[in-house]
Formats: sequence, structure tokens, C-alpha cells
Amino acid sequence: MLKILYISSLCSEKTLQYIYDTSINKPEQAAQKFHRLLAQGLAMHEKLCSVTTLSTPPVVPSNHNRKLWRLAPEKVDNLKYRYVPFINLPIIKNIGIFIYTFFSVLFLTSFLNKGNKIVLCDVLNFTVSLSSLLASKLTGATTVAIVTDIPGLMVTENKNEENKQSLYFTTITRMIQGFDRYVLLTEQMNLVVNPNNRPYIIMEGLVNIKMNKMENNLALKNRLRTLIYAGGLYAKYGVKDLIEAFMLLDNQDVALHLYGAGEMTSEMPSYTNKDSRIIFKGMVPNKLVVQEQLSATLLINPRPTNEEFTKFSFPSKNMEYMVSGTPMITTKLPGMPKEYYPFVYLFETESVVGMMSTLKDVLNKSDEELHHFGQEAKSFVLSKKNNYIQANRILDFLIANKTE
Repeated sequence: MLKILYISSLCSEKTLQYIYDTSINKPEQAAQKFHRLLAQGLAMHEKLCSVTTLSTPPVVPSNHNRKLWRLAPEKVDNLKYRYVPFINLPIIKNIGIFIYTFFSVLFLTSFLNKGNKIVLCDVLNFTVSLSSLLASKLTGATTVAIVTDIPGLMVTENKNEENKQSLYFTTITRMIQGFDRYVLLTEQMNLVVNPNNRPYIIMEGLVNIKMNKMENNLALKNRLRTLIYAGGLYAKYGVKDLIEAFMLLDNQDVALHLYGAGEMTSEMPSYTNKDSRIIFKGMVPNKLVVQEQLSATLLINPRPTNEEFTKFSFPSKNMEYMVSGTPMITTKLPGMPKEYYPFVYLFETESVVGMMSTLKDVLNKSDEELHHFGQEAKSFVLSKKNNYIQANRILDFLIANKTE
């Protein structure tokens, strides 16, 4: 049996809700959802593996006033949550987390713990991943990097050349290249993060198998046809073009709801003042967003295909959109396998006018046709990409590529 130590910032839903309620600025939830679904999927395979998480809660000094963090372990279903204690002060926090994680991983993967030892790391969580990698080298545990973005190409990072040449960027790049195995979102990622040609698997995303119990009922749809964008509010994500394309629609019986935060947050009042059909919802718990998606007409991801970072991304929101049963419009992202094409509407032209034309064409379809299309997409991802199946693929990959 594989013994998996899952290193990330993953929290139980109860703990994440506490952090969300008490934070000054609300934490991003996409990464939490991705890692929770994967960890839960792995934990479902209790005959093949046991899973323990070791996490640093998504808290930084500028976002939370609480200084001392020492959270009790939790167990939810078959998944055990363990949290790294820390003092929420600049520099002190990272030093403490590094030391605690190093010795925890050293102990948890030592000779005292028999079995096939796997340390699975969210490498974007740099401090815990680096300390875990170093400890694992000493104990001989197999290290597996989960790479959901390429450092240096993330929209939320500083893109100037000085940053790219920084010690941090050089260190995190070398750290990622030091892992034994890789779980990647796109094939294009492999050329960047895995120059040593070590074993890897592509898993572009996953959906919650429990969504098969969540009904998308046509009779319960919003009276007003509603379009939803949920995610980072960045021009580079295509949000500005989407808003301008929507404003060109002459149909008054539609609304565009925008959820999330980012550099465009300050611009939202200017758009909502110009067009009353645009409603800015801000940051809300993911559970509420999922519920709103069920009653919407269309879900939109306008992420441009000409940006460098899009080659290395498969947005988790695409999976969340599809499993809702509400149809989605997206772009032909380079990292999106063609097997998805029959189940999504596509922006063939990504200009503002082109996007407006696609929105108009899709909105001309009947409610029944749209609903059927969305149900087909849900059936596809639930049957092919649910977190039980995707976790099983990863376990098969790890067993087939064990380090002797």
C-alpha cells in the first residue's frame, strides 16, 4: 500500500470557512478546491493508499490579524488533515514553517514508517515543498510534484525581468526540477519543468464525483438569462474583452454576473454604472458560486489563447463549469484536449466583436437546447474526469513508476 503525504495549503472546508470569514482579504479558492478534490479522490482508494495532508493554511500577515496559528488535526471521511503551526509575522513565519515541515516530513517518511512512501507536493507552495523535498532526499521517499502553473508566467506575479532573475525564481525552478515524478496539467508543461525527462502524467483537471447528485433543473433557471464569469479579474484573462463584448449586445433580457477579485476590481463600478445589466458580485464562497452556476444560462471563460501562460494552463473553472450542467463558452486553449470540443461552445474569434457574435449566436438557441448541451458536458466530465477516476490514474502511474 502506498503511504501518501500530501504537502500543500489544503484545509478542511470547515477550517477554510473560518479563514475566509476572518480574513481581511479573502483567500483564493481555486487551488483549495483542486487539491481537496485530488486528495479526497486519493483517499477514496483506501485499499491502494492512505493519505495524510500536511498543510500551511492560506494566511499571510497582511491578510489576517491572528498571529499564532496552531490548528488541531482533523479527519474528514478517509482524509487526515495535519496543519503546520506558525507565527504569522514576516520572515519568522517562513523560517518556522520550513523547519517544522522539514522535521515532520523527515519523521513521517523515515524508516519508522514502513511501506511505499510518496511525498506529493503542490510546488507553488514554495517553502513547504522545498523543505519536504530536502527531507525526502534523506529518507528515500519518492517525491511527486503537482504543477498547476509555471512560476514566472503566472498572471498574479510581477513580470519584470528583475523578478525573473531573482534568487527566488531561480531556486523554485531548480526545486521543481529536483522531483522524481510529475503530475502536470498540460503536455507543454513537461518541456519546461521536467528537463531530466522523469516519469510524468497529464491530468488536466478533475470534478467532484458527488456532483452527480446535484440536479441542474431547467424549471429552476433564472427568469432573466444570466451569464456568469467566476475567477480572477484580470485583463489578461480576457475579462475586459468579455465585458466590452457583452455591452455590445442589444438584448436587454440578459445579465452578466462577475465573481472574483483582481486588478480589474477597481474598474467594476465604471462598467456597472454604464450598463445596468452588468452586476459585480466580488469574492464569495465557492459553494455559493457553484449554486449560482446551476441557475445560470451560460458560463463564460474568455481566457485568450495568444498569451504565453495559456499554453501551460487548463483552468479549473472549466471543469467546475462543465460539471454544473450549465453550458460553457470558452476559447480553444492550447492545453485543452480536443475531446472537450464537442461539449463546449467556442469563441472562434477572440476579438471583442467576435466574442459578441458568439454570445449572440449562442443566446439565440432555445432554453431546451442549451440545457441539453450542458447536461451532455456534465455527463462527459463526470464519467471521464471525476476525482475518483483521476486519482486512480495517478495511483496507477505511481505504482508503475515506483522508485526501487
